[in-house]
Amino acid sequence: MKLSQRFSTESLSKNGAEDSKGRLFFNTESGFTDLSEVQIVGASVDTVRQLFYGIPDEGLIDKLEMHIKNREDLIYLGSPGGIRWHLSKMGKVARYRYKLQSNDEGIVILFGSYYEKLDAPGQHLKIELSPHFISQRSKLKIWQRLHGDYGLSRSFLHDPIPKGVAVHLACDYQGFTFDSDCLSRLSTYSRTVRTFDNISEIDLSDFSEAVATYGGPNTEKNYLIGRASSFQVCMYDKTKEMVKRDKQDYYQREWLAYSLGAYDPAKKVRRLELRFHHSVIREVGQGMDKSLESWLDVADHLTDIWRYGMRLTRFNQVNGRRDNDRKFSKPDVIHPIWQLLMQDIEFYVPADGVRICRKKKESVDPVAKNISLLIGNMITLCARSGMDTKQVMGQLKRLTFYPQIVSYYISRGLSESDLRENVEKGLALRRIIGTAA
Repeated sequence: MKLSQRFSTESLSKNGAEDSKGRLFFNTESGFTDLSEVQIVGASVDTVRQLFYGIPDEGLIDKLEMHIKNREDLIYLGSPGGIRWHLSKMGKVARYRYKLQSNDEGIVILFGSYYEKLDAPGQHLKIELSPHFISQRSKLKIWQRLHGDYGLSRSFLHDPIPKGVAVHLACDYQGFTFDSDCLSRLSTYSRTVRTFDNISEIDLSDFSEAVATYGGPNTEKNYLIGRASSFQVCMYDKTKEMVKRDKQDYYQREWLAYSLGAYDPAKKVRRLELRFHHSVIREVGQGMDKSLESWLDVADHLTDIWRYGMRLTRFNQVNGRRDNDRKFSKPDVIHPIWQLLMQDIEFYVPADGVRICRKKKESVDPVAKNISLLIGNMITLCARSGMDTKQVMGQLKRLTFYPQIVSYYISRGLSESDLRENVEKGLALRRIIGTAA
């Protein structure tokens, strides 16, 4: 990946030295690019999803069930005085039995895994924090609320253990429009690239992979690159999305504060959002020889993780050479706008400059490959026989070496509930693509 030199008008007029914060970018492929009109109006941790492992509090389960039985959808839980939560019973597709939501607090809790018994240890708790919850607290205050002495995790689980964290990092900017050929100039490892046109609704929640494009064919498009279960890049019109969600006042205050008043309400704000699944964060930690299982583990590395994500998917420069009226993109030359957003954005602390690479934890089991093949082939055969997830798990548990399969998953930082979830996904995939026919 090739970067441009950066200059400012001051540095060029004095001695021609580079300026690491300059907005004049120069490379030999396209000459100078002036990005002085680009205004970065926000850089934020948009979402945190923290997973916890432990045994559910049996008294709390009884209380939740009683409210559901009595059709009472409001419940008070938490610190002295309590937080008022909206309670709902979830279907199995959500993985968790109960959902508790407080819009005032900006917290959503999913509790009680369907893939584990409620009296057995498992990944029974997921806590999702909203942008306004995160923006109002320091990284330490966030963690105390999640897992301190009186943290949420201890209200739901006995002896909770942090077991994975997913983060969404966002940058908001004004003053730059991507060309209509943006997609052809993206370098990405992902096979999943989606463009959305003429969709009236945008939903960036946990259960959606949709980013919408508003307007007609001449409107700047919005993109979703990658899968929710791994790494995703979202490029979309934040101005439209905030109106849809009725969050204009919140975001305009945040943008004015971040930009020290430079935000222009008359101009469109575009968002570039990088979403890292907890499995990706775990592999990043393994590549760094560090445990990144909790929010507090990962918070000081977010700037480096942002830069790593910006290298995974890149917007390339176009050189001046033409062939049959087509411009060529240079896959090794990053576009100045991408370089600007990669280098100038910070989250909590500046980048350490550590080189990040993902590393999957090696299994201690010498027959790990055979176990993976066994599970995959068994899912295929069971799908052809019309079996569901419960039946497939029953077949696996009848195998004398089933404990080795569980040990293999544990060695990769996973659990038996992850095995069940992979079986369910595998069955669905095989039926979709026809290999179960």
